[in-house]
Amino acid sequence: MQIKDKLWEAFNKNIEDDLGYELVDIEFKTTEMGKILTFFIYSPNGITAEDCEKVSKYLDPKLDQLDLIKGQYYLEVSSPDLDRPLKNKRDFERNRDNELEIKLKTGEILTGKYRNFLEDSIEFLIDDEIIKINKEEIRWIKVKLVF
Repeated sequence: MQIKDKLWEAFNKNIEDDLGYELVDIEFKTTEMGKILTFFIYSPNGITAEDCEKVSKYLDPKLDQLDLIKGQYYLEVSSPDLDRPLKNKRDFERNRDNELEIKLKTGEILTGKYRNFLEDSIEFLIDDEIIKINKEEIRWIKVKLVF
């Protein structure tokens, strides 16, 4: 099991139950500045700097106790950006009435509205027709940004 998966297992339910935020993603990457561990949180009321600080203070001692990451790293807590790929059923449910861009592994890009999240596929409303797309055929799905 990867570090990200272990962290998700350790904190997903706790962040929601203890603090009232939804954990939507965890990133762990190495940059020229060093290792960076980022927790992305969501709230229907939006996320403020104070929310991020609250979650950071909650996570810091618990991460030290778990001791999954060897060496020094930077902890960040952030809200997900508008252009991030949707990853789980909750992401899709939050965006049920939004236009989504679906990029297939073939390179084709479709636009549709989420309808149902199944075990091995996702259903979308595309051109007034329900289309079922196998998850293995999908490269990414994002909210279509309109300016």
